[in-house]
Amino acid sequence: MYDIWSILGFQHELSERYIRFRDYKRTEPLRSGPGEKGNPLYLEGEEKKLADSLIEKEAFNRIASDKIALDRSLKDVRDKRCLDVQYPKVLPKASVIIIFHNEAWSPLLRTAHSVVNRSPPQFLHEVILLDDFSDKAFLKTDLENYITKTWPDGIVRLVRTKERSGLIRAKIAGAKAAEGEVLIFLDSHCEANTGWLEPLLSRIHEDRTAVLCPEIDLIDKDTLQYTGTGSFSVGGFWWSLHFSWRPMPHHERLRRQSDIAPIRSPTMAGGLFAVDRQFFFKIGAYDPGMDVWGGENLELSFRTWMCGGKLEFIPCSRVGHIFRSSHPYTFPGNKDTHGINSMRLAEVWMDDYKRLFYTHRKDLLTQDYGNISERKILRERLQCKSFKWYLDNVYPEKFIPDENVKAWGMVRNPDSGICLDTLQKDEKTVFDMGMFHCQSGGSASQVISLSNKDQLRREEACLDAPGGDGSRLSLRPCTEAKTMEWIHFKNNGTIVNKLTHKCLDIGKGTSGGYPIMNSCNGKDSQKWTMQHYINL
Repeated sequence: MYDIWSILGFQHELSERYIRFRDYKRTEPLRSGPGEKGNPLYLEGEEKKLADSLIEKEAFNRIASDKIALDRSLKDVRDKRCLDVQYPKVLPKASVIIIFHNEAWSPLLRTAHSVVNRSPPQFLHEVILLDDFSDKAFLKTDLENYITKTWPDGIVRLVRTKERSGLIRAKIAGAKAAEGEVLIFLDSHCEANTGWLEPLLSRIHEDRTAVLCPEIDLIDKDTLQYTGTGSFSVGGFWWSLHFSWRPMPHHERLRRQSDIAPIRSPTMAGGLFAVDRQFFFKIGAYDPGMDVWGGENLELSFRTWMCGGKLEFIPCSRVGHIFRSSHPYTFPGNKDTHGINSMRLAEVWMDDYKRLFYTHRKDLLTQDYGNISERKILRERLQCKSFKWYLDNVYPEKFIPDENVKAWGMVRNPDSGICLDTLQKDEKTVFDMGMFHCQSGGSASQVISLSNKDQLRREEACLDAPGGDGSRLSLRPCTEAKTMEWIHFKNNGTIVNKLTHKCLDIGKGTSGGYPIMNSCNGKDSQKWTMQHYINL
Protein backbone atom coordinates (compact mmCIF):
# COMPACT_ATOMS: atom_id res chain seq x y z
CA MET A 1 0.00 0.00 0.00
CA TYR A 2 1.07 3.59 -0.63
CA ASP A 3 2.15 5.71 2.31
CA ILE A 4 -0.45 8.44 2.86
CA TRP A 5 2.22 11.10 3.36
CA SER A 6 3.87 10.16 0.05
CA ILE A 7 0.52 10.50 -1.70
CA LEU A 8 -0.14 13.88 -0.06
CA GLY A 9 3.39 15.00 -0.93
CA PHE A 10 2.92 14.03 -4.57
CA GLN A 11 -0.43 15.82 -4.71
CA HIS A 12 1.24 18.94 -3.31
CA GLU A 13 3.97 18.76 -5.96
CA LEU A 14 1.38 18.31 -8.68
CA SER A 15 -0.63 21.29 -7.45
CA GLU A 16 2.55 23.39 -7.49
CA ARG A 17 3.15 22.31 -11.07
CA TYR A 18 -0.43 23.21 -12.03
CA ILE A 19 0.05 26.68 -10.60
CA ARG A 20 3.36 27.12 -12.45
CA PHE A 21 1.85 25.84 -15.71
CA ARG A 22 -1.24 28.04 -15.34
CA ASP A 23 0.76 31.14 -14.48
CA TYR A 24 3.15 30.73 -17.40
CA LYS A 25 0.27 30.14 -19.80
CA ARG A 26 -1.40 33.33 -18.56
CA THR A 27 1.69 35.55 -18.62
CA GLU A 28 3.39 34.24 -21.77
CA PRO A 29 1.49 36.56 -24.18
CA LEU A 30 2.47 39.56 -22.02
CA ARG A 31 6.23 39.00 -22.02
CA SER A 32 8.64 41.39 -23.70
CA GLY A 33 12.38 41.47 -24.18
CA PRO A 34 15.12 40.12 -26.50
CA GLY A 35 13.90 37.19 -28.59
CA GLU A 36 10.48 37.07 -26.92
CA LYS A 37 7.61 35.64 -28.98
CA GLY A 38 10.31 33.87 -30.98
CA ASN A 39 11.42 37.12 -32.61
CA PRO A 40 14.96 37.42 -33.99
CA LEU A 41 17.75 39.06 -32.05
CA TYR A 42 20.32 40.97 -34.10
CA LEU A 43 23.64 41.84 -32.51
CA GLU A 44 25.75 44.86 -33.26
CA GLY A 45 29.24 46.15 -32.64
CA GLU A 46 31.53 44.23 -30.30
CA GLU A 47 28.83 41.68 -29.44
CA LYS A 48 28.46 40.77 -33.09
CA LYS A 49 32.22 40.47 -33.52
CA LEU A 50 32.40 38.18 -30.51
CA ALA A 51 29.49 36.08 -31.77
CA ASP A 52 31.08 35.78 -35.24
CA SER A 53 34.37 34.68 -33.70
CA LEU A 54 32.60 31.84 -31.85
CA ILE A 55 30.48 30.57 -34.75
CA GLU A 56 33.06 28.04 -35.95
CA LYS A 57 33.41 26.60 -32.45
CA GLU A 58 29.76 26.70 -31.36
CA ALA A 59 28.07 26.28 -34.79
CA PHE A 60 25.36 28.75 -33.73
CA ASN A 61 25.12 32.24 -32.21
CA ARG A 62 25.71 31.53 -28.53
CA ILE A 63 25.99 35.21 -27.60
CA ALA A 64 22.49 35.92 -28.94
CA SER A 65 21.15 32.80 -27.26
CA ASP A 66 22.60 33.83 -23.90
CA LYS A 67 20.87 37.23 -24.10
CA ILE A 68 17.45 35.61 -24.55
CA ALA A 69 15.45 34.44 -21.53
CA LEU A 70 15.67 30.71 -20.82
CA ASP A 71 11.87 30.62 -20.57
CA ARG A 72 11.10 32.96 -23.46
CA SER A 73 7.66 33.16 -25.04
CA LEU A 74 6.78 31.81 -28.47
CA LYS A 75 4.04 32.51 -30.95
CA ASP A 76 1.56 29.68 -31.38
CA VAL A 77 2.24 28.58 -34.96
CA ARG A 78 -0.27 25.73 -35.11
CA ASP A 79 -3.04 25.48 -37.65
CA LYS A 80 -6.06 27.14 -36.02
CA ARG A 81 -7.99 23.89 -36.38
CA CYS A 82 -5.62 22.30 -33.85
CA LEU A 83 -7.06 24.56 -31.17
CA ASP A 84 -10.50 22.98 -31.61
CA VAL A 85 -9.33 19.40 -31.08
CA GLN A 86 -10.57 17.90 -27.82
CA TYR A 87 -8.07 15.45 -26.33
CA PRO A 88 -8.94 12.79 -23.73
CA LYS A 89 -8.62 13.89 -20.12
CA VAL A 90 -6.80 10.68 -19.27
CA LEU A 91 -3.63 10.06 -21.29
CA PRO A 92 -0.41 8.12 -20.72
CA LYS A 93 2.31 10.09 -18.95
CA ALA A 94 5.50 11.07 -20.73
CA SER A 95 9.17 10.96 -19.88
CA VAL A 96 10.96 13.55 -22.01
CA ILE A 97 14.58 12.51 -22.55
CA ILE A 98 17.10 15.15 -23.61
CA ILE A 99 20.53 13.77 -24.51
CA PHE A 100 23.45 16.18 -24.38
CA HIS A 101 27.23 16.24 -24.54
CA ASN A 102 29.00 19.56 -23.90
CA GLU A 103 25.91 21.46 -24.98
CA ALA A 104 25.92 25.23 -24.43
CA TRP A 105 24.10 26.39 -21.29
CA SER A 106 21.28 28.49 -22.72
CA PRO A 107 19.94 26.16 -25.47
CA LEU A 108 20.07 23.16 -23.14
CA LEU A 109 18.10 24.84 -20.37
CA ARG A 110 15.77 26.61 -22.78
CA THR A 111 14.83 23.14 -24.04
CA ALA A 112 14.04 21.98 -20.50
CA HIS A 113 12.12 25.14 -19.61
CA SER A 114 10.00 24.93 -22.75
CA VAL A 115 9.01 21.34 -22.00
CA VAL A 116 8.05 22.03 -18.38
CA ASN A 117 6.28 25.32 -19.11
CA ARG A 118 4.19 24.02 -22.03
CA SER A 119 3.35 20.50 -20.85
CA PRO A 120 0.20 19.97 -18.76
CA PRO A 121 1.50 18.63 -15.42
CA GLN A 122 -0.88 15.67 -15.37
CA PHE A 123 0.72 14.36 -18.57
CA LEU A 124 4.40 15.05 -17.85
CA HIS A 125 5.98 12.44 -15.59
CA GLU A 126 9.54 13.79 -15.81
CA VAL A 127 12.21 15.49 -17.88
CA ILE A 128 15.48 13.59 -17.95
CA LEU A 129 18.63 15.50 -18.87
CA LEU A 130 20.96 12.68 -19.89
CA ASP A 131 24.55 13.92 -19.79
CA ASP A 132 26.77 11.78 -22.01
CA PHE A 133 30.01 12.41 -20.10
CA SER A 134 30.35 16.14 -20.69
CA ASP A 135 33.65 17.67 -19.54
CA LYS A 136 32.68 21.36 -19.50
CA ALA A 137 32.85 22.72 -15.94
CA PHE A 138 29.52 24.59 -16.04
CA LEU A 139 27.72 21.32 -16.78
CA LYS A 140 28.85 19.87 -13.45
CA THR A 141 27.94 21.48 -10.11
CA ASP A 142 26.49 24.64 -11.67
CA LEU A 143 23.97 22.60 -13.65
CA GLU A 144 23.06 20.45 -10.66
CA ASN A 145 22.48 23.55 -8.51
CA TYR A 146 20.38 25.24 -11.21
CA ILE A 147 18.11 22.21 -11.60
CA THR A 148 17.64 21.84 -7.84
CA LYS A 149 16.86 25.55 -7.38
CA THR A 150 14.62 25.92 -10.43
CA TRP A 151 12.67 22.67 -10.17
CA PRO A 152 12.74 21.66 -6.48
CA ASP A 153 9.80 19.30 -7.09
CA GLY A 154 12.11 17.01 -9.06
CA ILE A 155 10.25 17.21 -12.36
CA VAL A 156 13.63 17.71 -14.05
CA ARG A 157 16.34 15.25 -13.11
CA LEU A 158 19.92 14.84 -14.24
CA VAL A 159 21.33 11.43 -15.20
CA ARG A 160 24.98 11.02 -16.18
CA THR A 161 26.80 8.26 -18.04
CA LYS A 162 30.08 7.05 -16.52
CA GLU A 163 31.87 7.14 -19.87
CA ARG A 164 31.27 8.63 -23.31
CA SER A 165 28.59 6.40 -24.77
CA GLY A 166 27.69 8.23 -27.97
CA LEU A 167 24.19 9.36 -28.89
CA ILE A 168 22.76 5.91 -29.63
CA ARG A 169 23.77 4.18 -26.40
CA ALA A 170 23.00 7.34 -24.42
CA LYS A 171 19.44 7.19 -25.76
CA ILE A 172 19.20 3.57 -24.64
CA ALA A 173 20.43 4.63 -21.18
CA GLY A 174 17.88 7.44 -21.09
CA ALA A 175 15.06 5.08 -22.06
CA LYS A 176 16.06 2.62 -19.33
CA ALA A 177 16.17 5.41 -16.73
CA ALA A 178 12.76 6.75 -17.74
CA GLU A 179 9.63 5.79 -15.79
CA GLY A 180 6.88 7.28 -17.96
CA GLU A 181 4.57 5.24 -20.17
CA VAL A 182 5.65 7.21 -23.26
CA LEU A 183 9.22 8.11 -24.14
CA ILE A 184 9.81 11.39 -25.96
CA PHE A 185 13.32 12.09 -27.21
CA LEU A 186 14.36 15.67 -27.92
CA ASP A 187 17.66 17.17 -29.01
CA SER A 188 19.32 19.51 -26.52
CA HIS A 189 18.72 22.67 -28.59
CA CYS A 190 14.94 22.66 -29.04
CA GLU A 191 11.91 24.61 -27.88
CA ALA A 192 8.59 22.84 -27.38
CA ASN A 193 5.71 25.05 -28.47
CA THR A 194 2.18 25.51 -27.15
CA GLY A 195 0.08 22.34 -27.08
CA TRP A 196 2.94 20.16 -28.29
CA LEU A 197 2.45 17.24 -25.89
CA GLU A 198 -1.24 16.29 -25.99
CA PRO A 199 -1.38 15.39 -29.73
CA LEU A 200 1.53 12.95 -29.30
CA LEU A 201 0.11 11.26 -26.21
CA SER A 202 -3.41 11.11 -27.66
CA ARG A 203 -2.24 9.36 -30.83
CA ILE A 204 -0.21 6.81 -28.85
CA HIS A 205 -3.26 6.34 -26.59
CA GLU A 206 -5.18 5.42 -29.77
CA ASP A 207 -2.44 3.19 -31.19
CA ARG A 208 0.54 2.15 -29.10
CA THR A 209 2.38 0.91 -32.22
CA ALA A 210 2.55 4.44 -33.64
CA VAL A 211 5.99 6.06 -33.48
CA LEU A 212 5.46 9.80 -33.77
CA CYS A 213 7.44 12.87 -34.73
CA PRO A 214 6.35 16.44 -34.02
CA GLU A 215 6.48 18.86 -36.90
CA ILE A 216 9.93 20.42 -36.63
CA ASP A 217 10.07 24.21 -36.85
CA LEU A 218 13.22 26.21 -37.55
CA ILE A 219 15.10 28.14 -34.88
CA ASP A 220 17.58 30.25 -36.80
CA LYS A 221 21.16 29.52 -35.71
CA ASP A 222 22.18 33.17 -36.10
CA THR A 223 19.22 35.16 -34.72
CA LEU A 224 17.34 32.48 -32.72
CA GLN A 225 14.17 33.43 -34.58
CA TYR A 226 11.47 30.77 -34.29
CA THR A 227 9.78 30.16 -37.67
CA GLY A 228 6.80 27.85 -38.13
CA THR A 229 6.85 25.23 -40.85
CA GLY A 230 4.97 26.41 -43.92
CA SER A 231 4.30 23.07 -45.57
CA PHE A 232 4.69 19.55 -44.27
CA SER A 233 7.21 17.08 -45.67
CA VAL A 234 7.92 13.42 -45.01
CA GLY A 235 11.16 11.56 -44.49
CA GLY A 236 12.90 9.51 -47.14
CA PHE A 237 16.39 8.17 -47.65
CA TRP A 238 19.15 7.96 -50.21
CA TRP A 239 20.57 4.56 -51.13
CA SER A 240 23.75 5.77 -49.44
CA LEU A 241 21.54 5.50 -46.31
CA HIS A 242 21.42 9.18 -45.48
CA PHE A 243 18.12 10.74 -44.46
CA SER A 244 16.28 13.06 -46.85
CA TRP A 245 13.25 15.32 -46.67
CA ARG A 246 10.65 14.79 -49.41
CA PRO A 247 7.34 16.37 -50.41
CA MET A 248 4.29 14.55 -49.07
CA PRO A 249 3.39 11.99 -51.78
CA HIS A 250 0.06 12.17 -53.60
CA HIS A 251 -1.18 8.86 -52.19
CA GLU A 252 -0.71 10.15 -48.64
CA ARG A 253 -2.58 13.37 -49.42
CA LEU A 254 -5.49 11.27 -50.66
CA ARG A 255 -5.43 8.98 -47.60
CA ARG A 256 -5.64 11.76 -45.01
CA GLN A 257 -9.10 13.07 -44.15
CA SER A 258 -7.87 16.38 -42.72
CA ASP A 259 -4.93 18.74 -43.10
CA ILE A 260 -4.16 18.26 -39.39
CA ALA A 261 -4.39 14.44 -39.47
CA PRO A 262 -1.25 12.35 -38.84
CA ILE A 263 1.07 12.08 -41.84
CA ARG A 264 2.58 8.67 -42.53
CA SER A 265 6.29 8.85 -43.29
CA PRO A 266 8.76 6.20 -44.52
CA THR A 267 11.51 7.52 -42.22
CA MET A 268 12.24 10.05 -39.49
CA ALA A 269 15.14 12.41 -38.95
CA GLY A 270 15.71 10.76 -35.58
CA GLY A 271 16.33 13.45 -32.98
CA LEU A 272 12.73 14.22 -32.02
CA PHE A 273 10.16 11.45 -31.59
CA ALA A 274 7.67 9.84 -29.21
CA VAL A 275 7.05 6.15 -28.67
CA ASP A 276 5.20 3.88 -26.26
CA ARG A 277 7.85 2.65 -23.82
CA GLN A 278 6.82 -1.02 -23.95
CA PHE A 279 6.58 -1.00 -27.76
CA PHE A 280 10.01 0.66 -28.03
CA PHE A 281 11.69 -2.12 -26.08
CA LYS A 282 9.55 -4.83 -27.66
CA ILE A 283 10.82 -4.00 -31.15
CA GLY A 284 14.43 -3.76 -29.97
CA ALA A 285 14.98 -0.16 -28.80
CA TYR A 286 18.19 0.88 -30.58
CA ASP A 287 20.84 -1.50 -31.88
CA PRO A 288 23.43 -1.43 -29.05
CA GLY A 289 26.05 -2.59 -31.54
CA MET A 290 25.80 0.74 -33.34
CA ASP A 291 28.50 3.17 -32.34
CA VAL A 292 28.13 6.84 -31.36
CA TRP A 293 25.93 8.36 -34.10
CA GLY A 294 24.61 7.78 -37.61
CA GLY A 295 22.17 5.41 -39.29
CA GLU A 296 20.12 4.74 -36.16
CA ASN A 297 17.20 6.85 -37.38
CA LEU A 298 16.79 4.86 -40.60
CA GLU A 299 17.29 1.56 -38.78
CA LEU A 300 14.52 2.40 -36.33
CA SER A 301 12.31 3.67 -39.17
CA PHE A 302 12.66 0.50 -41.26
CA ARG A 303 12.22 -1.71 -38.21
CA THR A 304 9.12 0.15 -37.00
CA TRP A 305 7.31 -0.36 -40.29
CA MET A 306 8.56 -3.89 -40.96
CA CYS A 307 7.81 -5.15 -37.43
CA GLY A 308 4.21 -4.10 -36.95
CA GLY A 309 4.39 -0.38 -36.22
CA LYS A 310 3.85 2.81 -38.15
CA LEU A 311 5.71 6.10 -38.32
CA GLU A 312 3.84 9.39 -38.43
CA PHE A 313 4.33 13.15 -38.23
CA ILE A 314 1.78 14.97 -36.08
CA PRO A 315 0.94 18.44 -37.50
CA CYS A 316 -0.57 19.79 -34.26
CA SER A 317 2.60 19.04 -32.28
CA ARG A 318 5.23 21.69 -32.94
CA VAL A 319 8.81 21.76 -31.68
CA GLY A 320 11.50 24.20 -32.80
CA HIS A 321 15.05 23.02 -33.45
CA ILE A 322 18.33 24.87 -33.99
CA PHE A 323 19.80 23.46 -37.19
CA ARG A 324 23.48 24.11 -36.59
CA SER A 325 26.04 24.38 -39.35
CA SER A 326 28.18 21.55 -37.96
CA HIS A 327 28.66 19.33 -34.91
CA PRO A 328 30.42 21.41 -32.24
CA TYR A 329 31.76 18.32 -30.47
CA THR A 330 34.02 15.42 -31.33
CA PHE A 331 33.19 11.79 -31.99
CA PRO A 332 35.27 9.22 -30.05
CA GLY A 333 37.87 7.47 -32.17
CA ASN A 334 37.07 9.54 -35.29
CA LYS A 335 35.54 6.45 -36.89
CA ASP A 336 33.19 6.39 -39.86
CA THR A 337 30.36 5.53 -37.50
CA HIS A 338 27.67 6.36 -40.03
CA GLY A 339 29.19 3.95 -42.54
CA ILE A 340 29.70 1.05 -40.11
CA ASN A 341 26.29 1.56 -38.48
CA SER A 342 24.68 1.62 -41.91
CA MET A 343 26.33 -1.69 -42.72
CA ARG A 344 24.64 -3.22 -39.68
CA LEU A 345 21.32 -1.76 -40.83
CA ALA A 346 21.77 -3.06 -44.37
CA GLU A 347 22.87 -6.54 -43.34
CA VAL A 348 19.98 -7.06 -40.92
CA TRP A 349 17.04 -5.25 -42.52
CA MET A 350 17.52 -4.61 -46.24
CA ASP A 351 17.74 -8.16 -47.61
CA ASP A 352 19.13 -8.18 -51.18
CA TYR A 353 18.57 -4.40 -51.48
CA LYS A 354 21.73 -3.93 -49.47
CA ARG A 355 23.44 -4.14 -52.87
CA LEU A 356 22.32 -0.57 -53.56
CA PHE A 357 23.97 0.69 -50.37
CA TYR A 358 27.24 -1.02 -51.25
CA THR A 359 27.08 0.52 -54.73
CA HIS A 360 27.75 3.78 -52.90
CA ARG A 361 30.08 2.38 -50.25
CA LYS A 362 32.26 -0.28 -51.87
CA ASP A 363 35.01 0.85 -49.52
CA LEU A 364 33.09 -0.71 -46.62
CA LEU A 365 32.97 -4.24 -48.03
CA THR A 366 36.12 -5.20 -46.14
CA GLN A 367 35.08 -3.49 -42.88
CA ASP A 368 33.99 -5.32 -39.72
CA TYR A 369 30.46 -4.40 -38.69
CA GLY A 370 30.45 -6.57 -35.58
CA ASN A 371 28.09 -9.29 -34.42
CA ILE A 372 24.53 -8.92 -35.75
CA SER A 373 23.20 -12.34 -34.72
CA GLU A 374 20.99 -10.96 -31.93
CA ARG A 375 19.43 -8.40 -34.28
CA LYS A 376 18.67 -11.13 -36.83
CA ILE A 377 17.09 -13.25 -34.09
CA LEU A 378 15.02 -10.20 -33.10
CA ARG A 379 13.76 -9.84 -36.68
CA GLU A 380 12.84 -13.51 -36.82
CA ARG A 381 11.13 -13.49 -33.41
CA LEU A 382 9.02 -10.45 -34.31
CA GLN A 383 8.17 -12.03 -37.69
CA CYS A 384 9.04 -8.80 -39.44
CA LYS A 385 8.17 -8.25 -43.08
CA SER A 386 10.66 -8.07 -45.95
CA PHE A 387 12.35 -4.92 -47.18
CA LYS A 388 10.57 -5.38 -50.50
CA TRP A 389 7.26 -5.19 -48.58
CA TYR A 390 8.50 -1.92 -47.06
CA LEU A 391 9.35 -0.48 -50.47
CA ASP A 392 6.09 -1.64 -52.07
CA ASN A 393 3.75 -0.60 -49.27
CA VAL A 394 5.44 2.20 -47.33
CA TYR A 395 7.67 3.91 -49.89
CA PRO A 396 6.29 2.98 -53.34
CA GLU A 397 7.61 6.21 -54.86
CA LYS A 398 11.23 5.27 -54.02
CA PHE A 399 13.18 4.83 -57.25
CA ILE A 400 15.11 1.56 -57.45
CA PRO A 401 17.94 1.99 -59.98
CA ASP A 402 18.07 -1.62 -61.17
CA GLU A 403 14.39 -2.67 -61.02
CA ASN A 404 11.57 -1.86 -63.43
CA VAL A 405 13.92 0.05 -65.72
CA LYS A 406 14.99 -0.41 -69.34
CA ALA A 407 18.72 -0.24 -68.61
CA TRP A 408 21.09 0.87 -65.87
CA GLY A 409 24.73 1.27 -64.91
CA MET A 410 27.49 3.10 -66.77
CA VAL A 411 26.54 5.17 -69.81
CA ARG A 412 29.72 4.65 -71.87
CA ASN A 413 31.09 6.12 -75.07
CA PRO A 414 33.04 3.12 -76.48
CA ASP A 415 35.32 5.15 -78.72
CA SER A 416 36.76 7.26 -75.88
CA GLY A 417 36.21 5.00 -72.86
CA ILE A 418 34.52 7.95 -71.16
CA CYS A 419 31.30 7.65 -69.12
CA LEU A 420 28.70 10.09 -67.91
CA ASP A 421 29.66 11.04 -64.34
CA THR A 422 28.30 13.38 -61.68
CA LEU A 423 31.89 14.31 -60.77
CA GLN A 424 30.98 13.84 -57.07
CA LYS A 425 28.55 16.75 -57.09
CA ASP A 426 25.65 16.76 -54.64
CA GLU A 427 22.49 15.44 -56.26
CA LYS A 428 20.41 17.70 -54.00
CA THR A 429 21.64 20.63 -56.12
CA VAL A 430 21.26 21.40 -59.82
CA PHE A 431 24.48 21.00 -61.82
CA ASP A 432 25.85 20.16 -65.27
CA MET A 433 26.34 16.47 -65.98
CA GLY A 434 30.03 15.65 -66.37
CA MET A 435 32.18 12.88 -67.83
CA PHE A 436 35.04 10.76 -66.50
CA HIS A 437 37.05 7.72 -67.47
CA CYS A 438 34.81 4.68 -67.02
CA GLN A 439 35.39 2.96 -63.67
CA SER A 440 34.14 -0.53 -64.63
CA GLY A 441 31.14 -0.22 -62.35
CA GLY A 442 33.27 0.84 -59.41
CA SER A 443 31.91 4.36 -59.01
CA ALA A 444 28.44 5.30 -57.77
CA SER A 445 28.88 8.60 -59.63
CA GLN A 446 28.49 6.71 -62.92
CA VAL A 447 25.31 4.76 -62.07
CA ILE A 448 22.48 6.04 -64.27
CA SER A 449 19.19 4.35 -65.17
CA LEU A 450 17.01 4.58 -68.25
CA SER A 451 13.62 4.40 -66.56
CA ASN A 452 10.38 3.05 -67.97
CA LYS A 453 9.34 6.71 -68.29
CA ASP A 454 12.31 7.20 -70.66
CA GLN A 455 14.22 9.37 -68.21
CA LEU A 456 17.97 9.13 -67.70
CA ARG A 457 17.98 9.43 -63.96
CA ARG A 458 19.70 8.80 -60.71
CA GLU A 459 17.76 8.58 -57.45
CA GLU A 460 15.92 11.89 -57.54
CA ALA A 461 17.46 13.80 -60.44
CA CYS A 462 17.03 13.45 -64.20
CA LEU A 463 19.10 14.50 -67.20
CA ASP A 464 17.57 17.62 -68.74
CA ALA A 465 18.52 19.07 -72.15
CA PRO A 466 16.43 22.10 -73.09
CA GLY A 467 19.16 23.83 -75.11
CA GLY A 468 20.41 23.78 -78.68
CA ASP A 469 23.66 22.62 -80.35
CA GLY A 470 26.66 22.85 -78.05
CA SER A 471 24.62 23.25 -74.87
CA ARG A 472 25.40 21.30 -71.71
CA LEU A 473 22.97 18.99 -69.95
CA SER A 474 21.86 19.59 -66.38
CA LEU A 475 20.96 17.09 -63.68
CA ARG A 476 17.95 18.41 -61.79
CA PRO A 477 14.96 17.07 -59.82
CA CYS A 478 12.82 14.85 -62.02
CA THR A 479 9.60 16.32 -63.42
CA GLU A 480 7.25 15.47 -66.30
CA ALA A 481 9.15 17.85 -68.62
CA LYS A 482 9.58 16.49 -72.13
CA THR A 483 13.18 17.75 -72.16
CA MET A 484 13.88 14.96 -69.65
CA GLU A 485 12.70 12.18 -71.99
CA TRP A 486 15.15 10.18 -74.10
CA ILE A 487 15.24 7.40 -76.65
CA HIS A 488 18.26 5.09 -76.65
CA PHE A 489 18.63 3.39 -80.01
CA LYS A 490 20.50 0.26 -79.03
CA ASN A 491 21.24 -0.71 -82.66
CA ASN A 492 23.28 2.42 -83.45
CA GLY A 493 24.06 3.62 -79.91
CA THR A 494 22.54 7.08 -80.12
CA ILE A 495 20.69 8.69 -77.22
CA VAL A 496 18.17 11.20 -78.57
CA ASN A 497 16.19 13.80 -76.65
CA LYS A 498 12.49 13.31 -77.43
CA LEU A 499 11.63 17.01 -77.57
CA THR A 500 14.61 18.52 -79.35
CA HIS A 501 15.54 15.44 -81.43
CA LYS A 502 19.19 16.21 -80.76
CA CYS A 503 21.83 13.65 -79.78
CA LEU A 504 23.94 13.21 -76.67
CA ASP A 505 27.55 13.96 -77.68
CA ILE A 506 30.85 13.73 -75.79
CA GLY A 507 31.87 17.14 -77.16
CA LYS A 508 35.59 17.63 -76.55
CA GLY A 509 35.72 14.18 -75.03
CA THR A 510 37.91 15.06 -72.08
CA SER A 511 37.71 13.27 -68.73
CA GLY A 512 36.44 15.80 -66.22
CA GLY A 513 34.68 17.67 -69.00
CA TYR A 514 31.02 17.91 -69.98
CA PRO A 515 28.85 16.20 -72.60
CA ILE A 516 26.80 18.41 -74.92
CA MET A 517 23.78 18.25 -77.22
CA ASN A 518 24.36 18.28 -80.97
CA SER A 519 22.47 17.61 -84.15
CA CYS A 520 22.58 13.88 -84.81
CA ASN A 521 25.36 13.02 -87.28
CA GLY A 522 26.14 9.31 -86.75
CA LYS A 523 29.71 9.98 -85.53
CA ASP A 524 31.40 7.90 -82.84
CA SER A 525 31.14 10.82 -80.42
CA GLN A 526 27.38 10.21 -80.32
CA LYS A 527 27.44 6.46 -79.74
CA TRP A 528 26.75 5.09 -76.27
CA THR A 529 26.23 1.77 -74.53
CA MET A 530 24.64 1.08 -71.16
CA GLN A 531 26.17 -1.41 -68.78
CA HIS A 532 23.05 -3.53 -68.10
CA TYR A 533 20.12 -3.88 -70.49
CA ILE A 534 16.86 -5.25 -69.04
CA ASN A 535 13.86 -4.27 -71.16
CA LEU A 536 15.41 -2.56 -74.17
